[in-house]
Amino acid sequence: MKGHFSNILCVLNDTHEQDEIIEQAIHIAKSHQAKLTLALALEALPPNANIVMESFSYIDSEQSMQSSARQWLEDKQQQWSADYPIKTELCIGQPLLDVVSLVGERDIDLLVKLSDDDFMDRLFGSDDIRLLRKCPCPVWILHRGNSRKYKKVVAALDLNYHYPEHEISVRKALNMDLLRTASQIALLEFAELHIVHVFDAVPDTIVRSGFISVDNDRMEHDLSKIHDERQQELDRLLAQLESELDTGVMDYLQPQRHIVHGYPRREIAATTRSLGADVLVMGTVARLGVPGFVMGGTAEDTIQQIDCALVGIKPRGFVSPLLPKPGS
Repeated sequence: MKGHFSNILCVLNDTHEQDEIIEQAIHIAKSHQAKLTLALALEALPPNANIVMESFSYIDSEQSMQSSARQWLEDKQQQWSADYPIKTELCIGQPLLDVVSLVGERDIDLLVKLSDDDFMDRLFGSDDIRLLRKCPCPVWILHRGNSRKYKKVVAALDLNYHYPEHEISVRKALNMDLLRTASQIALLEFAELHIVHVFDAVPDTIVRSGFISVDNDRMEHDLSKIHDERQQELDRLLAQLESELDTGVMDYLQPQRHIVHGYPRREIAATTRSLGADVLVMGTVARLGVPGFVMGGTAEDTIQQIDCALVGIKPRGFVSPLLPKPGS
């Protein structure tokens, strides 16, 4: 089966112990039968370095860094290309801008990188957050020690369509893209597919505060209606997915549903952890239909609480604020 992605960019920000991330990137590229480009993206030397240190020769050191980095990249390309064909790129300057520009120029449809921080209490560094906010293609963030073979894939869907009319179609399309991506990963990895949706009526913190009164019977009735509403929308999405797959694939996939009442910023991550997920697929933009809008609070809070890989996907029509506007 041909995979969901066709042109993958793997980004390295240093040369230290990179074999694991490259092996995983090659595994993903093989699974999807995709082209793979490896980019070493380094910060340029500060322009005033020769002023700060008298012994520092800026031009010589800049040239030396470029030469050494290029040689390292060439040596590693020979080593890694023995298993799978890899192209390479060296970017020295501003890594975030350079990487996003490369994504736009090369028509990349998936960016893979290692998390900037391996501490369990802060799994995603600032550059990861910026890429999840501003990179125009899906971003797949890995952690050291992740198994190459995933056993459980979770798709976090927002099935709440109580938004302005112009946003609803975008949200539905994003949910479908999340479901397609997660199902492709699950099929190619022979993994379980779990679908998580967390809905929140009146937040528990507000109810407990005592500032509003709630009729418990009426509230239970409302929650039941919301649950049924979200269940019906998930039925529709899965029926659409089944129509796109070959006969019998959905019976093999057997996605498991988890419609949970709670606070999304807490329960998406909690449910993902309780399932023992290897990778979470979720949307990473707040107000949809607004080109280039920054990542929402629910997404940002969630990714700081998970201990698995993440595939962050933006809605169709997303415009990266780091890329030139079309026609400019």
